[in-house]
Amino acid sequence: MSSILNGTKYSATGSRVPTDLLPAAIRYEAARAVIFEDWGNFVRANQCLALKRYYERRAMEECV
Repeated sequence: MSSILNGTKYSATGSRVPTDLLPAAIRYEAARAVIFEDWGNFVRANQCLALKRYYERRAMEECV
């Protein structure tokens, strides 16, 4: 993934990823969720899945 992000560290969750990097961000969050589930950290896994769903919605809206 690129280090070029939109906004600042105080921006809303999920809004810093540029549109062209959304597919990679979706795959990244899905992989992180699997790892956290394997480690037994289900709270963090659910946060990753929520962010993945947010990215998927953004991709449907912005990439059409």
